[in-house]
Amino acid sequence: MSVVPRMTGLGVALAAALAFAAVAAPQAQEPGRGNLPFTPKGARGAYNAPGGSTKEGPGETSPYKSAKAHYEALRKQASGSGRLTGAQLPDWSGVWGLDGGAFNWDPSLARDATRYGPLSAGNQTFYEKALADAENGKEWDNLSYCLPAGFPRWISEGFLRDFAVTPGEVVLINEQQSEVRRVYTDGRGHRPDDEAQPLWEGDSVGFWIGAGDKAKLVIWTNNLKSGVYHRNGPRYSDKAETIEVMQKVDPTHIKVDVTMYDPVDLTRPWTVHRGYKKDSLPQGRIDLWSCEENNNVVRKADGGSDFVLPGEKGYKDPTEISKPKS
Repeated sequence: MSVVPRMTGLGVALAAALAFAAVAAPQAQEPGRGNLPFTPKGARGAYNAPGGSTKEGPGETSPYKSAKAHYEALRKQASGSGRLTGAQLPDWSGVWGLDGGAFNWDPSLARDATRYGPLSAGNQTFYEKALADAENGKEWDNLSYCLPAGFPRWISEGFLRDFAVTPGEVVLINEQQSEVRRVYTDGRGHRPDDEAQPLWEGDSVGFWIGAGDKAKLVIWTNNLKSGVYHRNGPRYSDKAETIEVMQKVDPTHIKVDVTMYDPVDLTRPWTVHRGYKKDSLPQGRIDLWSCEENNNVVRKADGGSDFVLPGEKGYKDPTEISKPKS
């Protein structure tokens, strides 16, 4: 899959509409109005692994009972402290786009509530309602109010990224909403319980297995805000935690294996495989995204979304909103 084009300057809702149009059949709607395109129930997608292989199935699980147990098991594979010097770090420079399955956290599964992952009973009901509402033209996404996607949704949003790798910290940057994740690899642990709070990107710590370009970054994230995996998708609770393993597998591909642990909204751990492909432009850039500058999405009385058009009450003109007041 080619790198997703940069869409800096578009409102999140409009950007999502344009991106979804390539993979989803939009419902009939009044021109210039209505909800964003929705992938119909039963539409199938597949994970495009580096090298072109395709994987499609009912999802995977983990032999570990908790994120902590998973993290500690991987920690035994690391040499010494799991910290690297600058000379030992992998080269993740450049700009990277999502490699397959944009806007769907687990692209190996159909968007069908009868066969979607290890959902708890309450989450299954939530997801079935979300799909039914969307099929009836009633859709809402928090991104329409220029809120962050948050993590783990960060992983599968289809926009450009870059990664700043340093000896004590890895900074993971998504151009969408200028969302930044910080993974501390300096040996610190998570925030103590009396200082912890739910965060959009969670609290992430990690270590390295191996060194050089094939080094694996292990990330443990907790203290998440509750949210949804993707638009019209199932939910995760604020008790969710994740273990990620990131590795550069060849000069143009980084793979990410992600396992979700959620005692509230999952019946078992849920593992998915994602990947990023390096942009072919040698001087590609990540820009600041000011979503609110030209966002004209409003929430309707029925809970769905609509656009305020030029000339209508409440319309925000992007050429005027950022000008200094006289």
